[in-house]
Amino acid sequence: MNNLRLLASVFAISGAVALAGCSDDSEVVIGPGGGDATLSVDNQSDFVITEIRVTDVDSTNWGPNLLGGDALFPDETLTLAVDCGLYDALLVDEDGVDCEVHDLDLCLNDANWVIRNNTCSVFGAAKAAREAAAAAKANPSAPVSTPSI
Repeated sequence: MNNLRLLASVFAISGAVALAGCSDDSEVVIGPGGGDATLSVDNQSDFVITEIRVTDVDSTNWGPNLLGGDALFPDETLTLAVDCGLYDALLVDEDGVDCEVHDLDLCLNDANWVIRNNTCSVFGAAKAAREAAAAAKANPSAPVSTPSI
């Protein structure tokens, strides 16, 4: 988490937004204006978030990983200063599963974004599939059920 604190003190990224965090309310500034709003990202899911990338809505290019080399663990929060705008976000969990969240309105508002297990249903579906595969491997004679997505 020391890298995340360092990131919070030195990182200013043009055209991005912030998500997730650590308990000491670290702050990252996103955008050239120094931020006219804040976004607190609170990971209340069971998943470790290893990447958070943002971009303007409908852009095809994701910004850099706002977590750097760190991860946002369950029950951690990160506060980001953001420029007014409408953003899309890409979250990646510890197994490399991607989840896109669209149309985050961060214009002159202070917002709290709570990431829950159902925020990114693909994380839960991937976890269920991994658990089913591990159970099948551990007990090959048991009937196999496929989780529904």
